[in-house]
Amino acid sequence: MFLFREFSLPLKHEIRPALRSVYGVGWYKAIFTCSRLGFATPYFLDNLNLYFFAVLHFFLKGFHISDARIKRRVILSINRLFDSGCYRGKRHQLCLPVRGQRTRTNASTQRSKRIITISS
Repeated sequence: MFLFREFSLPLKHEIRPALRSVYGVGWYKAIFTCSRLGFATPYFLDNLNLYFFAVLHFFLKGFHISDARIKRRVILSINRLFDSGCYRGKRHQLCLPVRGQRTRTNASTQRSKRIITISS
């Protein structure tokens, strides 16, 4: 297992899909990282030695925004929508779909995320 922050990447996987399991690293950043470090396309994590593990860890740590900063940025942007009182902020407060999805038939996953508070 390759550990990066709290994420453990399995050694039997290819590097690009395995990097995508890290929060904040999508397909573009995974391809960019592999191309900058010189990893070929069918390259697996179990082929890496300790030096390349350290290089990969240093590159991800230094050149990509950390997961805590991304989560904080998302929370602050949602709070900004709450404070402005706009339509998207109200949809967030009601735990309804925000980006125009229909709610009559297929919004059950979004509606199931509601946190029910009981005031006594």
